[in-house]
Amino acid sequence: MIAITNLTFEIGARALYDEANWHIKPGEKIGLIGANGTGKSTLLKIIVGAYSPTKGTISMAKDLKMGYLNQDLLSYQTDKSILHVAMEAFERQNQLHTEIESLLKKLETDYSDDLLHKLSDKQHEFEALDGYSIEFRAHEILAGLGFSEPDQNRNLMEFSGGWRMRVMLAKILLQAPDILLLDEPTNHLDLPSIKWLETYLQSFEGAIVIVSHDRYFLDRVVKKIVESRKGKLIPYAGNYSFYLEEKALREEIQSGQYKNQQAKIRQEERLIERFRAKASKAKMAQSRIKALEKMERVDDVDDDNPTVNFSFKFSKQSGRHVVRMEHVSKAYPGLQILSDAHAVIEKGDKIALIGANGKGKSTLLRIIAGTDKSFEGMCETGHNVTTTFFAQHQLESLHLENEILRELQAFAPKHTETELRSILGCFLFTGD
Repeated sequence: MIAITNLTFEIGARALYDEANWHIKPGEKIGLIGANGTGKSTLLKIIVGAYSPTKGTISMAKDLKMGYLNQDLLSYQTDKSILHVAMEAFERQNQLHTEIESLLKKLETDYSDDLLHKLSDKQHEFEALDGYSIEFRAHEILAGLGFSEPDQNRNLMEFSGGWRMRVMLAKILLQAPDILLLDEPTNHLDLPSIKWLETYLQSFEGAIVIVSHDRYFLDRVVKKIVESRKGKLIPYAGNYSFYLEEKALREEIQSGQYKNQQAKIRQEERLIERFRAKASKAKMAQSRIKALEKMERVDDVDDDNPTVNFSFKFSKQSGRHVVRMEHVSKAYPGLQILSDAHAVIEKGDKIALIGANGKGKSTLLRIIAGTDKSFEGMCETGHNVTTTFFAQHQLESLHLENEILRELQAFAPKHTETELRSILGCFLFTGD
C-alpha cells in the first residue's frame, strides 16, 4: 500500500530520519510511537506530501485515498454549519448536486435534448456515487461523535476546540479513505467519544496509522507498533503492551550481547598488548588487530527517553484556602454552564476536572484564573496565592518566529540567561 524506502529527512544539520524503511500493508492497524521530537507527526506530513524527504522514496498504490487528521485543523474558520462542513467530504457529489440544480433551472425555459442528456448523465453519476444517502451518512457519523440533531445545524465557530476537532474527524471518516493517518485523535475528545472512536476504528476495513501517547487507546485499537527511534522505524508485531514486553526482552538480549562482546574485546586487547612487541608474535598480533577493527560492534542499551524534571519553588506559602467560589452562575446563549455553584480549592489539592466537551470545563478554569469576569457570584483567591493558566490553545499566545530562549526572555525579563537555559534543560531542550 505504502512503501517507505531509505528515507532521510533533515532539519538543518539534524537528521530526523536516516535511511529509515517501513512498509504499510492494506488493513493494518498501526500505532506510531516515540519520544517527543523524534519525527512522528513529521513522518505523517511526509507521507501526505506536505514535506519532501531529503533522500529516499515513498511509493504508494495508485489512486490511494488518504484521510489525515492533525491538530492544525483546529484553525479552520467558517460560518457554515457543522453538517455542511462534514458534508464537504463528498466533494464530487456536492459538485454534481450543484450542476444538477443548475440544469433543472435551465430546463424551465430550455427543453433541448442536449440539456436532457446532460441532466441524465449527471443524475446517473450522482446515484452511482450514492449521492442520495450522503446527508444520512453525515448525520450518522456526527451523531456517533456526540452531536445532537439541533447541534448539527449550528455554526462551527460556536463550538469549543474539542467539538470542532470532532467535526474534522467526522469529515475525514466520511471520505471513506483507504488509509487513515490520525495525529493524536483523542486529544480533544471526551470519554464517550473516545469509546465510540475505538469501536469505529476496530471495525474500519482500511489501514490505520495512529500517532498517540494514549497507551490504553492504542492497546484497544492497534495490532502493530512502529517505534520512531534514532532516525529508524522499528516494528513490533502487537499492541502497546506487547511492545513494552518485547522491547524489554530485546534490550535484555542486546545488553547481554554487548557485555559478552566487550569482554571478548578486552581479552583480545590484552593478548595484542602482550605479544605485539615480540618479533615472533608480531604477525599474529597484527592479524588480531585487523580482526578487531572489522568486528561489527554491538551498541550498549541506552535510555533515549529522558523525562521532564521540574519542581515549583515557593518564596512564600499561601493560606489554606487557595480559591473560594460562592453563588457562581455563568451562561452562554442557550447554554447554562454554572448555576449557584460553590467550591473550595485547598492548599495541596490535585484536582482532575472532567465532563463532556462543551460543558464549561475551560470556562471554569478561566473564571478561576481571573481571565473571565462575565459571571455572577464571587470567585476569589486566598492569601499569597499566585495563579497561572495553561490554556487549551496555549500555542496562540506564543510568538512562533522567536527563538525559544528569546521567547522566555520576553516573558521573564528579570531572569538571567543561565536561569532560563536551566529551566529549558528541565524540559529536555538541549544544545543550540
